[in-house]
Amino acid sequence: MDNVTARIQKLEAQVNAMAQAWLYLAANIEMQAGIDMEGMEAALRKKHWPDHPGIDGEARSTLNWLCNEAASARAVRQAREYGDSTTH
Repeated sequence: MDNVTARIQKLEAQVNAMAQAWLYLAANIEMQAGIDMEGMEAALRKKHWPDHPGIDGEARSTLNWLCNEAASARAVRQAREYGDSTTH
């Protein structure tokens, strides 16, 4: 593996790890502090990088993916909470 490929793989791994950390953080903020993250997700979905068109598309795609993952996790937690409350 050449040096450039190794550096790209390292960057991909780091970004992936940071994305997972963000998802865990967002979920914990919602669960522990009771803060609604939907407003932040809406703001993130509107984010653009007009001065950096080379990264805008991929960055926006990544933010949308993160927001979708956070929303899906929220839906699962709410379904579990709803299911748990109906059995008591």
